[in-house]
Amino acid sequence: MVIVALTKDQLKKFIEEYFSEYQKLIEPLSPNHKDLFKAYKVFPIKVIAHLSEKGNLWEYIPNSEKFEVEVQEIPEIPEIFPKDKNKHYLYFYLNKYLEKNLDKAKDLAKRSVYDIIADYENYEQYQQELAENYERQYAEYIEDGIKDVVKGYSNYIQSACKAKKQSLETNRNDIFEVVSIIERLREHLIEELLIANCQASFAAMEEIMQDMESALFLAIHGKYPPANALLRRILENSLTALYFDHKINNCCKVGSRTYEAQSKRRDNWVNSSKGRLIFTGDFGVLADLIDPDTDYSALDALKLTKSTVPKTFKAYVEQTYRDLCKYVHYRGLELIDRFSIEFAKFDKKEFEDWISRFKQLIEIYAILITAVFPEVIKKFNKRIGELEPMEQISLLSEQQFDKLFKR
Repeated sequence: MVIVALTKDQLKKFIEEYFSEYQKLIEPLSPNHKDLFKAYKVFPIKVIAHLSEKGNLWEYIPNSEKFEVEVQEIPEIPEIFPKDKNKHYLYFYLNKYLEKNLDKAKDLAKRSVYDIIADYENYEQYQQELAENYERQYAEYIEDGIKDVVKGYSNYIQSACKAKKQSLETNRNDIFEVVSIIERLREHLIEELLIANCQASFAAMEEIMQDMESALFLAIHGKYPPANALLRRILENSLTALYFDHKINNCCKVGSRTYEAQSKRRDNWVNSSKGRLIFTGDFGVLADLIDPDTDYSALDALKLTKSTVPKTFKAYVEQTYRDLCKYVHYRGLELIDRFSIEFAKFDKKEFEDWISRFKQLIEIYAILITAVFPEVIKKFNKRIGELEPMEQISLLSEQQFDKLFKR
């Protein structure tokens, strides 16, 4: 049901008074003048007034058994008079205009009749002016609608701003830690990847950093599902880039056919994401990147921070990936509209869960890049150690690095 300020009863009464005066004024006119009034020529008529939240449009059915008025509530007024010849329309009024003139139905009827008579010599011009008047009123109606929609959306944005304030007040240290990790990776790891000729990781890392920043932004503003969805993209892209660098730099001879083939696959992925890659499974990216030796040492490193772990490190990464996939793929009614801005609100547990997942991804990446490119991480750690204490970060514990460097 459309809720409007102008009621159905008010509009019905107004129309009845309008046409009562309308008939009285036209009755004594000459036949030529009467012909100007199309509704009068087909009296009695049934008036159907379409009432929306902003305006009302009067339709009439000619040659009815008796004069009567029916008011119908509709969501919105048609954009323009329909071209259907079976439809007959008289007037369109903004509700706020009629609300101010509810006691002036007879005056408006007089004005309508006298205006038509006065413009008898310029009837076509009058019709054009009438159409322009309708367009002006409709434009105002549309503008009001736009303002209402934008105002409503602004309220949703305000809810996100409120969530941001609560996030900063409650989890300032967690946010600082995430920002520090992103900045140190951008400032120091990317250069070491370039020096080590890790071309895929070097090319993808800036986009991965931007995804991290976007995910943090969404989480701070209370948008946890899309923030978690971005974590899956971060995990997939960072490990796929690492997979290409490992295959090319560590697993084949420079200049060999295998080297050239793998380089072409890497370039296709880096430049245009061409070539479908399977991420999980026995023949996926993870299976190639995490060979049995890497899996063994990576699992040992993981056990230093996790009380319970799967049988293999590869299984741990795949489970993490599957957990994040639920934020990307449709899962039925339980997740319906969870990506909508209207659900932006602060939830301490949800935010801390996101922080935990982010750190989990950092740990996975750090373990694997240390396992396959230990010199890159050694140089990165050296750079970090030269920074001021406030700027230093640790991707892994010292015990984890020691275990991986000894493999």
